[in-house]
Amino acid sequence: REDEHSRYEMTFVKTNQTELRAVSSSSINQEEYAQKAKHFLQQAQHVGARTSGRKARHDDNQLLLSYPSASELQTKHEIELSLQAAEHFRIAGEHYWFDSSKSYALAAALYSEDLKDPNRAAELFTEAGIVSEKVDSDFANEYYRKAITHHCDASDYNEAAMLEERMAKNHCKKNDYDASIEEYTRATKLYTAANMHGSADRTLDCTAYLLGKAGRVRDSAYAYQSNAISQAKQNMKKFNVPSIMLRAGMLLLADRLHQSPDLDFSEIRQMMEEIYSLDCRFEESREHLFLADMMQCVVHGDVDKFADCLYSFNKITEFDDLMLDALEVVKKVIVERAEKSNGDK
Repeated sequence: REDEHSRYEMTFVKTNQTELRAVSSSSINQEEYAQKAKHFLQQAQHVGARTSGRKARHDDNQLLLSYPSASELQTKHEIELSLQAAEHFRIAGEHYWFDSSKSYALAAALYSEDLKDPNRAAELFTEAGIVSEKVDSDFANEYYRKAITHHCDASDYNEAAMLEERMAKNHCKKNDYDASIEEYTRATKLYTAANMHGSADRTLDCTAYLLGKAGRVRDSAYAYQSNAISQAKQNMKKFNVPSIMLRAGMLLLADRLHQSPDLDFSEIRQMMEEIYSLDCRFEESREHLFLADMMQCVVHGDVDKFADCLYSFNKITEFDDLMLDALEVVKKVIVERAEKSNGDK
């Protein structure tokens, strides 16, 4: 199956132009293409100036026609010239990518404001974002936001969610975890609105992971729990629940021990009990037994038992940085309690 994201990686697909042919990089005269692009843009601006006056006269007359008005035809011509400019700037190379994205955005705005076509506007704002992403993802995200608005206006929630996810990845590359979390959260809501529950679960998992990376461990634990609850309601995904809840429980245990030395595990037990009603098998799972063993190790300061549990951990689920950090917090408390217990003796 073709990757659903691949459509945003293809060059010159959205505009359906036939004049531009694939050319090798060695045969491109970049300055020639740049000059052609500037000429197309000047023509578009000239047509746009004439269209504004004609559109005003047309509106004053309040003509009701069953065929396109002169101003509408000129607007389409302005769009065509803007797209020619955008694609010629694009071929001209990296020094003109910013101009290319602006030309795509101009065409998108005309589709939106003059022709009232949110689908086409969304496609071209997306194209503008893809080009400007080569310059700076912050520029790209501004265009993607406009595309998302138009996708939502057209009820294309899946398309909007894909762009939200792309923006989240852009923020993540710059280690802006808070912004990435916001975009992944919006992507999850849009995927849910589009009934794309598999994609919604994936972006929710990304949200949970980044919350942990950002130091919001408790929020991360409850995000994983939300993902487990979602998958528990899907027959084909119920088998994922124990491993997700192991992550949620370990993170909540680590956060609880980090916040207070008191051995109050009531919040963790409550989290587990909420899953029992959705998946009765979880209580008998290896993941649930591991969490119970961890709490017992903490209570008794049992370092040897903790080491035995770690030996089997990788057979249950994979280690990653979140789990390693959580286990480090738990180990520290267990060692401290073990030393205190030995000192008392």
